[in-house]
Amino acid sequence: MAGIAKAAAGLAAIAYLDAKHGIGADISLGRAANKAEWVHRFRVWRKKVSLYYYFDHHVQKRPDSIAYVYNGVDYSWRQVSKDVHRLANYILSQGIKPGDRIAIFMGNSVALVEWWLACMAVNVTPAFINNGLTDKSLVHCIKVSRAPLVVFEPELTPSLAAIKDELLSQTSVRKFLRYDDGVTPPNGDGEKGAATGAELALDNVVDFGPADLAKYSDKRIPDSYRDAVDESTPAALIYTSGTTGLPKAALCSHGRMGSAVVVWPTMNGFGLKDRIYTPMPLYHSSALFLCVGASFYSGSTVIIGRKFSARKYWEEVRRYDATVVQYIGEIARYLLAVPPSPEDKNHRVRMAYGNGMRPDVWEKFRERFGVRVISEFFAASEGNGGLLNYNSGPFGAGAVGRMGKLARRVRPDFKIVRVDPITEDIYRDPSTGLCVECGPLEPGEFIMRIGDRSISKFQGYADNPEATKKKILNDALVKGDQWFRSGDLMSKDEDGFYFFGDRLGDTFRWRSENVSTTEVSAALGQVVGEANVYGVLVPGHDGRAGCAAIPADEAAKVDFRQLATVARKSLPKYAVPLFLRIVPQMEQTGTVKQQKVSLRNQGIHHDKCGSDKLYWLPPNAEGYVPFLPEHFKQIEGGRVKL
Repeated sequence: MAGIAKAAAGLAAIAYLDAKHGIGADISLGRAANKAEWVHRFRVWRKKVSLYYYFDHHVQKRPDSIAYVYNGVDYSWRQVSKDVHRLANYILSQGIKPGDRIAIFMGNSVALVEWWLACMAVNVTPAFINNGLTDKSLVHCIKVSRAPLVVFEPELTPSLAAIKDELLSQTSVRKFLRYDDGVTPPNGDGEKGAATGAELALDNVVDFGPADLAKYSDKRIPDSYRDAVDESTPAALIYTSGTTGLPKAALCSHGRMGSAVVVWPTMNGFGLKDRIYTPMPLYHSSALFLCVGASFYSGSTVIIGRKFSARKYWEEVRRYDATVVQYIGEIARYLLAVPPSPEDKNHRVRMAYGNGMRPDVWEKFRERFGVRVISEFFAASEGNGGLLNYNSGPFGAGAVGRMGKLARRVRPDFKIVRVDPITEDIYRDPSTGLCVECGPLEPGEFIMRIGDRSISKFQGYADNPEATKKKILNDALVKGDQWFRSGDLMSKDEDGFYFFGDRLGDTFRWRSENVSTTEVSAALGQVVGEANVYGVLVPGHDGRAGCAAIPADEAAKVDFRQLATVARKSLPKYAVPLFLRIVPQMEQTGTVKQQKVSLRNQGIHHDKCGSDKLYWLPPNAEGYVPFLPEHFKQIEGGRVKL
């Protein structure tokens, strides 16, 4: 018995040391990264670098297995493949050649995945456009795509019809294909209803449905169409907000993303029997590449939710027997806000994975819904690496990733460097000219080394060399090195856990979306002469809500109802500022830049804002109204959710 007790104590000590130093996690990470690199090299050697071949492997080996579930319909790998080749032949029939681009403006559906695969089958790059965009942002994204063809769904007709003149005069678009997949209900929300704006006229539009698709051949597209694909060839353009004021198109290559879709399922243990549920927007890289793309490699079934609904989330998880669910940070909070139910733990989900789950809801989510593993990751569409925290207990809960002692020694590819707290520029040591690494729990900007491995390369943004250059940090820790600037504040503890802080510069994060203050200022400028936009912390909410400081002389002339109307028309819902602050005058730097730091720090606390008047846009309100101390207390007490 003494020997057994001694052995048990020894195992416990080993387990403790492993958890403390992250040895097991580091070994798993190293194996996954090395596996991805060797898989990539094998793909290059075979001249089959395209992500399409991951998908095609399952079509050939297990054609009748279920690849996707959408709106109650099962889709086999064979069935999807036939649709993909028909769509690919349609693309070729339009005179679109390998190397060209098309714009995809659709909500979640299997059809969106099929269009992506069809594009990759003939080496055409799809530009996935946020289906919540309108007005100038939408025109800009389509223009950047350089696409002659826009594929969209009937529900989005009004958004395109409103800007048809600008599209035809300012972009490369010559044809619009209104694609009806025959499965998505007319109103697009998963329920029966009348079509939304489908009757609106749009110049150069062609309606295309299942009967039209059936006219094209479903024979497999020859490999010769993909022979020119190399590791730098873009598999998709994914738009991301930046400080320039409008979305930028990140080049997501077959090499970098082809390695990522091996690392993620390997680290998370995705397999043929897994059924992954995602209602996350497929125009985002997290759902497109790290869920659908990962399933190309793992062979897991993906259950595609049309859109997120807190009320329907677990209902769909149970109905479709999901074993893994994907989230974005706010979603965990929304799910916890739904009244508890005896059914909360009635499911087979072993893991929730995603990015942005805040520490304050982490354990509450795990406890209430009985999901043992939370796999939190940090990555960016244009980024050249990522972090992952595969977490099954309170130790490390809330972290966005971990690099244990072994990983920090063998592959020191991630660093946090000091920033100037006022200017938010990266700080450099005056004596060396190099950056200064932050100490434990000291916040700074997270950077990733740009290297030669397939997953660590940085390609930047499509047709935007200036924005690409700004993301590269040269001579950071040694002369001649290069690092990718994430634009995110992070801190790291002594155990190697990384914790997300906030966005740097002229962006802030709200509803899991990056909001450009420049874009918001431009929209408000249609009504007011000047607006200083920044993000403010709101009690009980993740991220920062938009707030605009307006000079008192301008505010005296403002119709606050009109201002709200213009903001809603010009901006995506998540970017509409929810608060206004009337200031005596704008404060500027010596280089005539707006001062945001003090305003951001004071937020919406009445006792910090002095005599400045505050306004807000309550839920369902038609215009901005005075924001009083009792309103703050209502938000703080959880009686009002924004």
